[in-house]
Amino acid sequence: MREPSYAKGMARREEMLEAAIHAIAGAGFRRLSLREIARESGVQSAHLVYYFGSRDGLLRAVIERWDADTQVARAAEADPDRPLDFLVEHVRLNLYVPGLVHLLHSFSAEAIAPGHEAHAFFRERYEQVAQGIAESVAAEQAAGLIPADLDPADEAQRLIAVSDGVQLQALLDERVDAVALLAGAVEALRSLADDPTVRLGDESVPLLTSLRKGLASPV
Repeated sequence: MREPSYAKGMARREEMLEAAIHAIAGAGFRRLSLREIARESGVQSAHLVYYFGSRDGLLRAVIERWDADTQVARAAEADPDRPLDFLVEHVRLNLYVPGLVHLLHSFSAEAIAPGHEAHAFFRERYEQVAQGIAESVAAEQAAGLIPADLDPADEAQRLIAVSDGVQLQALLDERVDAVALLAGAVEALRSLADDPTVRLGDESVPLLTSLRKGLASPV
């Protein structure tokens, strides 16, 4: 008799997580308290505590879901010979959900302290992100688009720095073209490409587009 109750509880948790993601994507992060997130999500804060343990537990779940959705879209839509195109598209579509971008950077900054409960989570997350981008650089090297003598791990760290930096600048000043700046960094690596253009349209990544634009729409 426990299975139906467990399934119902997981479904309820999923509903609250989706509501919280939409609330943060739409209303912005602004160091929201658990009570404020609950109000924006249309649920009681006690329910969020029950299912996620704490504000940080909920925010971690939001980021984990965001990452998981991105990886599903990447696996389905990234060009195996030009996977860095997807990185640029990822940042372009992040412009639809500035609240989530703000959350990611603010929460990761809070977690820099070794004693923070999310410290290990963010260390592991950035290691995984760096590994994924390094693999993308190596794939483009194998395709002859990026010089083979560059270190993929070093280039991945540079691209992360550019990606994070330009997105933060864009949050502060909407005149900053984060996509063009990141695309320029990718183009600089593609010295062997006949056509280094990476400004792709929505039709190239429909799944990622629907995920980001869906979050930007009212529930």
